Amino acid sequence: MYSNSKIAKAVRLAMIVGASTAISLPAFSAEEEAVERISVTGSKIKRIGAVSPTPVTVISRVELQDAGISNVNDFLAEMPSSDVGLSPENSNNFIYANGLNTTDLRGLGSGRTLVLVNGRRFVPGQAGESAVDLNNIATSFVERIEITTGGASAVYGADAVAGVVNIVTRKSFDGFEVDIATTRPNEGGGEQDFASITFGKEEKDSGYIFNFDYAEQEQMAMLDKAWYRNNPSESRPNPDDTSGDDGIPGMIQHNQGEHYGLYDESSEFFLGGNHWTFDENGNLRPFNNNDARQEAGGIEGSSRPWYYTGPYGDGIEYGADEFFRTPLKRYTVNLAGHQAINDDHELTWDMTYSNSKAHGQSTPIFLRTGELVIQRDNAYIKDDLAAAMDEAGVDSISMRRLSDDFGPRKYVQERYTARASVGLDGIINDEWSYSAYFQHGTMNQDTSWKGEIFTENLQNAIDAVEFEGQIVCADRNDDGEVIGAIEGCAPVNFLGKNEVSPEANAYISTVATAERGHDQTSYGITVTGDVYELPAGTLQTAFSYDWRKERAFETPGSGIRSGIIFGNSGDSYKGEVTVKEYSAEIIVPLLAEQYLAEEVTLEMAYRYMDYSSTGTDSAYKLGLNWQINDDFRLRATKAQSVRAPTINDLYSPAGTQYAGQRKEVCAADYIEKSDYKEQLTRNCAAAGIPADWTPSDEWYNGGSLEGEIGGNPELQNEVSDDITIGLIYSPSYIENFDITVDYWKFEIEDAINFYEYEDSMANCYQGDSLDNPFCDKFTRDPETLEVTGFYETSLNAAVEKLSGVDIESTYKLDTTFGTFDFRLVATYLENHEKNQTGLATDNFTYTGEMEKPRWRARLTTAYQYDDNLRVALIGNYRHGTVYDRNFWSEEVNNYNDIPSYTTFDVTVNYNVIDDVEVRLGMQNIADRTPPNNPYAFDEGAYFDVIGRRITAGVNVKF
Repeated sequence: MYSNSKIAKAVRLAMIVGASTAISLPAFSAEEEAVERISVTGSKIKRIGAVSPTPVTVISRVELQDAGISNVNDFLAEMPSSDVGLSPENSNNFIYANGLNTTDLRGLGSGRTLVLVNGRRFVPGQAGESAVDLNNIATSFVERIEITTGGASAVYGADAVAGVVNIVTRKSFDGFEVDIATTRPNEGGGEQDFASITFGKEEKDSGYIFNFDYAEQEQMAMLDKAWYRNNPSESRPNPDDTSGDDGIPGMIQHNQGEHYGLYDESSEFFLGGNHWTFDENGNLRPFNNNDARQEAGGIEGSSRPWYYTGPYGDGIEYGADEFFRTPLKRYTVNLAGHQAINDDHELTWDMTYSNSKAHGQSTPIFLRTGELVIQRDNAYIKDDLAAAMDEAGVDSISMRRLSDDFGPRKYVQERYTARASVGLDGIINDEWSYSAYFQHGTMNQDTSWKGEIFTENLQNAIDAVEFEGQIVCADRNDDGEVIGAIEGCAPVNFLGKNEVSPEANAYISTVATAERGHDQTSYGITVTGDVYELPAGTLQTAFSYDWRKERAFETPGSGIRSGIIFGNSGDSYKGEVTVKEYSAEIIVPLLAEQYLAEEVTLEMAYRYMDYSSTGTDSAYKLGLNWQINDDFRLRATKAQSVRAPTINDLYSPAGTQYAGQRKEVCAADYIEKSDYKEQLTRNCAAAGIPADWTPSDEWYNGGSLEGEIGGNPELQNEVSDDITIGLIYSPSYIENFDITVDYWKFEIEDAINFYEYEDSMANCYQGDSLDNPFCDKFTRDPETLEVTGFYETSLNAAVEKLSGVDIESTYKLDTTFGTFDFRLVATYLENHEKNQTGLATDNFTYTGEMEKPRWRARLTTAYQYDDNLRVALIGNYRHGTVYDRNFWSEEVNNYNDIPSYTTFDVTVNYNVIDDVEVRLGMQNIADRTPPNNPYAFDEGAYFDVIGRRITAGVNVKF
């Protein structure tokens, strides 16, 4: 039997440390026996005011309002335990992911974070993936968010390696509510508007709630920002550097801007030892870099010397076609209800429909060497170019062009998501209850690539000749002689910036399309109950069965499937994965009401999984809760979790991919400078490559290397072992104060990791031998030995370790003039290391790098006066970092250090009259821009690229 004081203590702790996933907090009657059992996050066992051994952070509805956000992910991104997976600030160039909002616990990847809605899985935001698009979650429909860090696969299934984000929605509402808000940045677009309507009705045995959310954010181009235009942070070779061991950095920071001295919009080429382009009249003129300095070594990592610093002239201006924030429109419709069947059984149901539309943008089509060839008999050649070609003794020239003639390339995404769920909950007898559900969700995504061209048609149109008194597209015989005109083709003049005729535009340009989709069907049942009464309490259990099927497909348009569209080719595919899961949980009370052991319980969970793709696997959890006294509680958990490869990981079809630069680790000069000289010498020789070999200049300067990217059906589940040890201190002599400190540690083996062409090549030859999974991921010409193709895919080849400390503290101070609430959430990263090959020499530590700062913290200070006024000040902090701690030295550059970064937001909520609340806020009060560092100054995933902005809103209830 529990005393009333212990019940009160347990409820207090549950609210602060591990809030329930149930609809409401427990209700207490005058009789102790009437205490309602609740489900604690991280467990399916209903218990009396207990605290989970797994750390839980609870985000209330009020905190979401204080943050002034219109998307759940905007808040999660600021939590110290989370990173941004994808967002409108970092997804501009992700063809299938523009506008997505996904969260990423511990920075281990969105695929290792399981997002639940009311304790159940939600259909993924991308076809063939597992991460949930938080655009589908209506912000005004959220009651609270519970973040459970640590392995939770034993309770919730695969993908919960880093933890679980459980979004609890509003279940009941009686009345009508309208909410309207807007956000206006001080500069550069990116405006946001938000509106929602919620209404519902509650009766004695039934009720329903309806919700509609609409949100729109405008694009924010990079060049819209003055700090980006006027003070860009770039790098250039150091003119004072004399060697690799003189103590002088090879690269230095500068703020003069940068551009690429090739691919002009008027076409450019080399002839007779000079660099040429065309003026506005199509006359030949020298290429102009506007007195900018050419960097002899190029920028870091580049082998081509065509980068310039200083005033922009000809070539490509960096950032001209890029977004800081992708434009996004979305709306969601939610309908939920409940109906009591009788006193012991209740039917629940909910439905969601969501639509979102976004587009990213990149440079226009770029025509490379060999793709824009002008013959000497071209009808548009003027006398000056003809004379230059004749003097050089050439009958053709190969040019490059940034072809904005067909507009920028836009990747337009429109997603439709629908989900319906029905549940039945009830009581079997005094000791046992059940919960069953069935749900189905579907996501369809229509993608359009605007500004694309038909490759063959372009080549036809470029080859313009005079035939029978007219300029036509040349039809040539095998000897190259013009024998007629290609029917239906309209010629183009790319010798300068000339207008493309409507006929040529219709003949050359096109819109590439693809349709993708994902279906998720699942059902399950959980039975919970008391088994046996032990001296310290009741032994409690939960048994579950879950079945789930995931299906995904992709159908590219005919142009992509046939490979006739510039730079795009791919095949259709369908993939399916089915899983059956059986799980059991048990709580064993060990001690109660003893000295230094008021309550000690042992929790155990085990889950058996049977995948159609990867076979059987299992996960477990062992947890200990030790209530020492009224002030101290200890908790510890050891767990094993798994992540199954996604449908895309397994079955994604091969599509065209380009490697941005050509790298050859078996080249003699590369081997000589490499830290892996011994391995490279041995393995390159074993591959039949001579010791003094190097690729030709034509290969190095051949532009992007074409290859393929696709899935790997041989993938297996990855396994994570994690430990959490925590202390909860709630001193009785300090009212309304609590602090929790949790140490956590992860180790992921057989980690699924994606490998690009350069990584596969390096890993192949840097290993102990050629017997490794990387060496068959690229091909060489048997004569020249040069790489001619590659295949980029995922492998179970990595090991990742992560450890740190979470701190969470709350304090409430009541005064005669209002209440002050303080909440600190902080994470200290002790260690993050990763090995992508399994070799001891490839174990690298990333702790304290830009993506993994030592400290992250969020402090919320709120003031409440009666029910009329609430003011909240929020500070977000990132510790100072370095960009690279593994390969940097003072010889590399002088800008490895990245300073700490802090922003402040403020929100004021005021009830003008009953049921009418207005709010006004300012985010990033000090208008902090990203650090002025070449690595960080345009990085929207970790720093605020939007700047100071004003938010305003009104909420009206009827």
